[in-house]
Amino acid sequence: MRKASKVLCVLLVLAMVFGLAACGKPANNNTAEAPTYTLNLATTALGNNWNPHTWETSADDAVNGYITSPFVTMSIKDSKNGVYQWIYEMATAVTDVTATHQADLDKYGVNFQDKEDGTKKTAAETTDGYVYEIKLNPNAKWANGNAITADDYIYSMQELLNPKMHNYRANLYVDGESAVAGAAKYYNSEAPIYTCMAYTDEAYDYDIDKGIADGVVYINVNTTGYELYSMTLSDLDAQYNGGANAALIESIKSGANAYGYTKITDANKADALKIIDDILAGPFGVSDPDQRAQYSKEALFVNTGVGEKYEYDVVGCYKVDDYTIIYVNQNHIDINYFLTSLTSTWLVYKDYYEAGKDTSGELITTNYGTKVENTMAYGPYMLESVQTDKQMVFVQNPNWYGWEKGEDGTLVSYTNFEVDGKKVQQYRTTKIVLDVMDNAAQKQAFLKGEISSWEPNPEDLVTYASSDQLYKMDETYTWSFFFNTNPVHLQEMDNSKGNTNSIVLSNTNFRKGFSLAIDRAEWVTATPGYKPAFALMNNLYYYNIYEDPTSSYRGSDQAKKAIVNLYGIEYGEGKAYKTLDEAHDSVNGYNLTEAKALMKTACEELVAAGLYKEGEPIKIRMAYKKGALDSTDQKQAALMTKYINAAAEGSGFGTIELEPVGSIEDRYGAVPAGEFAIGCGAWGGAAFYPFRNMQVYCDPDQYSINEAADWDPKSEELTININGEDVTMTWQAWSGALVGSGVYAGADFETKLNVTATMEEEYLKKYYRIPVAGYTACELLSFKHAYYTDEYNIMYDFGGLRLMSYNYNDAEWADFVKAQGGELHYE
Repeated sequence: MRKASKVLCVLLVLAMVFGLAACGKPANNNTAEAPTYTLNLATTALGNNWNPHTWETSADDAVNGYITSPFVTMSIKDSKNGVYQWIYEMATAVTDVTATHQADLDKYGVNFQDKEDGTKKTAAETTDGYVYEIKLNPNAKWANGNAITADDYIYSMQELLNPKMHNYRANLYVDGESAVAGAAKYYNSEAPIYTCMAYTDEAYDYDIDKGIADGVVYINVNTTGYELYSMTLSDLDAQYNGGANAALIESIKSGANAYGYTKITDANKADALKIIDDILAGPFGVSDPDQRAQYSKEALFVNTGVGEKYEYDVVGCYKVDDYTIIYVNQNHIDINYFLTSLTSTWLVYKDYYEAGKDTSGELITTNYGTKVENTMAYGPYMLESVQTDKQMVFVQNPNWYGWEKGEDGTLVSYTNFEVDGKKVQQYRTTKIVLDVMDNAAQKQAFLKGEISSWEPNPEDLVTYASSDQLYKMDETYTWSFFFNTNPVHLQEMDNSKGNTNSIVLSNTNFRKGFSLAIDRAEWVTATPGYKPAFALMNNLYYYNIYEDPTSSYRGSDQAKKAIVNLYGIEYGEGKAYKTLDEAHDSVNGYNLTEAKALMKTACEELVAAGLYKEGEPIKIRMAYKKGALDSTDQKQAALMTKYINAAAEGSGFGTIELEPVGSIEDRYGAVPAGEFAIGCGAWGGAAFYPFRNMQVYCDPDQYSINEAADWDPKSEELTININGEDVTMTWQAWSGALVGSGVYAGADFETKLNVTATMEEEYLKKYYRIPVAGYTACELLSFKHAYYTDEYNIMYDFGGLRLMSYNYNDAEWADFVKAQGGELHYE
């Protein structure tokens, strides 16, 4: 399950493939000198290689966000209703032409789809989803004014896949859903082939230790495996492990061969596997040792031989005319997903690329895209200067196709599409300055008006929580409590794990009372900007995003009913709420009166069962986090302790202590193993696949089930009414019924929504997991700027730099800051 990056909003927009640009108020033509609009950004690291064929870090890729334009991208169509639209940039049209190019399917050797009888379709039976015609923008130019034509794209693809270079960003075009047909043949021509260990002929039978002993197992920290988020191990460590293994990663990289692969030996085995193991223990939450070893294979590679010799003519990416290319996909791909793959390009400038080549090593390299003089822009901005590890400056690229000359001679651009029914000015920024500084320095610079945005830490967020300039980007992850409810485990924890009377967690009414006692609106004030959560999935999940941008799972009647039912809210004639929407909007997860009643019932039940003696104190240790606890964690735990004691008051329970415990290597595994009764963690990602979300709670064959101590979804059954008929299956079977070859995978959306919402409701009613808050990334934006919309949308965020407006030009901003005494206040 994938999780979005927590980075500055502006940088996120530029580093991602969606939303690159800005807009603002028109220039003041009455001034002697046209006003300028500078965006001052801060980062902890600058890119040093933005070659689209070899870039390594997100900082590298962010540079391309400024200086290139994609074939297509997304922007706002209707901000009020959160509707996005595809817009063309370096392309003017993308068309599925499979039906008229069936000969290409056999020529380039595509992977045909299966038929119902188990055989493969033929070219004659295939009419869509493989061959796409890309009409190129005839106005596109390089920064030096030279036209960009189909020849540039074909040269760039050939060099990207060049078997004598083995550019590792070629993996996007050699493997995966948007791989070019025949690309793997050419890329591996007379070159060693490194195959993901999980997908070798030996597949899951291959023993890692034996492979290491045989000298055939390799690791490449800068090449993605298959399932590990499609991110490099280096990026995963930086993003989810705080860069804790950066030194080990550098050590592994230093031993790499010319192809970027480091052979795993007895000497480096521990380091290599630790990198993978820590990642699996973190965002994936894989606790079972055998399962973790199995998943490790997805990040390892086996040298499976040397490829046959091929020329580029086996690759299904070719020129039709000067402004048309054909792209033959290796696998069937829906046009919307193909368009998504076109939100970045592989384009390089031939003269600089060739001039920078070094042929002295085993593989050819090039220094293209590593400094100003060997970089050729074709986006709205171009690189003006670089001070290594200090600063980058970008200025307007005068030959970008989107500019027109304003009355005062300045470069002006307007959208070639309508936003909220009208065309608007875009790319208002005239200069972008990117400075390196740590978070403390960023805070000081931001409050002095020197940088345009800043991401506050949790302690600072308390100060700025109500600021009009605070933008919160919702993420798909939901932070929850999860429980070990097994009575045997709980009693053992009372005997030897530091708990007292944790047996109370075996009672469903106790856990439900705990949930209803949580004032989520207050609790999130002690977090880094999180938002209250009342369900497993938040409003970022869409079930038909490309055909219906309003298809929010959380906004469906089925999902609304599930949450209304969960919290016992009634609606209709004579009720407090007349409609489902009104009832749903009232949900806050907090009902102290009901929580008290549930706690009283729970105490009576536990006493009657001989499991608890009335009035005795209760202490429960919580597996809180992997790292050391900080003041924010302590504040969060203190609030939880306050809530549960408020609910337990007068119930017969004694004082309840919830003790957070940090520095736990694998809290996800420690809870079902019986080490802790309560764990804290999150599931999320895969925002466009809500129908498979329940698998993380119900399919132990694919995921480590955090609640597995007293919950067996492989045997416990659930009955759901499907089109008037009651259908009974195990929870595991239901969780896979809507995807892949599942029994309802081809069902209509109404059926899928019904199944998913019913499962979500019934699972939450077990109170094995209590949703508390949704993750957010928070950014303070300078008074100098404003985003187009305050409502975050996963497809276009807040409109990005493209639609950003300016409240002040540079001169006006300097005057404003001076008038404030050089110190700005955003509280």
